[in-house]
Amino acid sequence: MENNNLEFLKKNLKFLGFGTSLNAALEAKVSERQEFFKIGVSADFNSRQKDGSQGRDKVNYELNFSRSSKPYHYFLDSVKVTLNDQIQNTFSYGKGNDVTAKEAYNLLRGASIHKKAILNRQMDNKLLTSGEVGQVKEGSGEKIESIWIKLDFEKLNEQGNFSYKKFYPDYGFNLEPELSRFPIKELVNAQEREMLISSLGRGNTQMATLETGHSVMIEVDPENKKIQFYDMDFKKLDVLPSLSQELGR
Repeated sequence: MENNNLEFLKKNLKFLGFGTSLNAALEAKVSERQEFFKIGVSADFNSRQKDGSQGRDKVNYELNFSRSSKPYHYFLDSVKVTLNDQIQNTFSYGKGNDVTAKEAYNLLRGASIHKKAILNRQMDNKLLTSGEVGQVKEGSGEKIESIWIKLDFEKLNEQGNFSYKKFYPDYGFNLEPELSRFPIKELVNAQEREMLISSLGRGNTQMATLETGHSVMIEVDPENKKIQFYDMDFKKLDVLPSLSQELGR
């Protein structure tokens, strides 16, 4: 049972984007059989500065594990993420639809990510996530929705972490049809289209090619219901929608 738990933890960390580099530390900590333990790791990400220059963001992750009521059965409880030693937030895990290491970084830099989740609209400070549709009880105010979330840096929850801004489907932003309005080459090929939409949904700044042949960078801004384009120097671009798409609306 202990070995099964260890293998599950390793697979979970790999799925969340931490790779296999933490496996040795994880094995050592689990073998100590403490009630709680932590593992730290750092990562660097390419970033664009406000002046358009290329830079690097440093992110520190502190992974917090807890032991459940089962003997020597551990789970990832939360991850404290610190960006450039300036801003940090602790993300809760174990609800079934957790943010990845890259998504946590994107959230801290102000981006929005797209998630399928069980949500309770009355609970402003807590994002509930789960893969178990049957757990939603009638009259509980909870339902499964596909939403955009971003951190609200002006509002803290009871745990001292940033609250979420949540943009539901009825907010009026739908990535795929909005993206389809623009002359983007990657939208023609089904596989490239899926990869582009998936990457943008994870909060990434994604490179794409216009039908004119020009390379651009794209970011999604659900809060303002728009797609933002940049040139390769990261200066904002005004890209007009395709005429044929606009006429068909």
